[in-house]
Amino acid sequence: MHSTHHPKLTSAEIAGLWSQYMNETAGLCINRFLHQHVEDANIRALYDYALRLGEKHVDRIRSFLKTDGFPIPVGFSEQDVNLAAPRLFSDALSLHYLNIMSIHGCHGYSGAVTTSSRKDVREYFTECGVSSMQLCNRTKDVLLSKGLYFRPPSISAPDTPEFVRSQSFVSGWFGDKRPLSCVEITDILFNLKKSILAKAALVAFSQVAQAKQVTDFFMEAIQIKEKHIDMLNKALDDDHLPAPPSLDAEISDSTTPPFSDKLMMFLVGFLFSTAMVYYGSGMASSPRKDLISKYTVAIADDMKVGSDWIRIMTDNRWLEQPPLAENRKALATADRT
Repeated sequence: MHSTHHPKLTSAEIAGLWSQYMNETAGLCINRFLHQHVEDANIRALYDYALRLGEKHVDRIRSFLKTDGFPIPVGFSEQDVNLAAPRLFSDALSLHYLNIMSIHGCHGYSGAVTTSSRKDVREYFTECGVSSMQLCNRTKDVLLSKGLYFRPPSISAPDTPEFVRSQSFVSGWFGDKRPLSCVEITDILFNLKKSILAKAALVAFSQVAQAKQVTDFFMEAIQIKEKHIDMLNKALDDDHLPAPPSLDAEISDSTTPPFSDKLMMFLVGFLFSTAMVYYGSGMASSPRKDLISKYTVAIADDMKVGSDWIRIMTDNRWLEQPPLAENRKALATADRT
């Protein structure tokens, strides 16, 4: 016997769908522009796939929201992208960008599955997660085939399993520091790759932003990302470990804006907010006190950038508000005459 119970969307499900709609509509604008300038056939095929996924996801989200009577978010549209603008990213930077964004998808969809209740929503986010992993694997395969993927360094295998024997394992301020663990190396490199891409995006966006307020914000954010890159690079260099290369040289000299200031600000806000999450993850898994300090500084820096970001987005009426819970106090004190 089939159940006739059709529960409404929960707040967690609405949050996942609303956030994905904003990210997908922004991603479609950016991907459509990058797609038309990609020359390599393999990279172009990846963008074909990403665009098909994005369009499919937007349609599904609209269906979910309409069924439960929620308004469709404004998000981003053809008004936020100028397809006639000259190329801004090289093929290599376009490929790195798509790889990093697919990683965000893998993490975001897995979280959406775990917080959703309805079977149809869970199945949808599971499907999105599988396609994100496929895109991640495909972009990584092309990066590897072109010699563009930075492989984490190998480390020597210990003779036997080992246990921590003293508090020196967590030290890092004075005297000899123990070498980085494989866990710490992984977190540092992951955060470095994201910071390197974020800096490249900021450099590119600073060239084409239209409002001085936005340009100044991007220039200040570049300095923050440079600080974090230097900080993480030094942690690797102290153990004679290699670091990923900069992507700044993969930006053209165009000053014609391909994207609206609103869209570029949205993407930068997304990169900085997710960076805080990943810095926090690195801090939680790094026992060494000096690494904890680095991540703490990085999070504080990004919070300051986030505060400036919210001010600019709010001042320009660019910050779309997610659905809110009922304001019970306002309802209770409403004038009923």
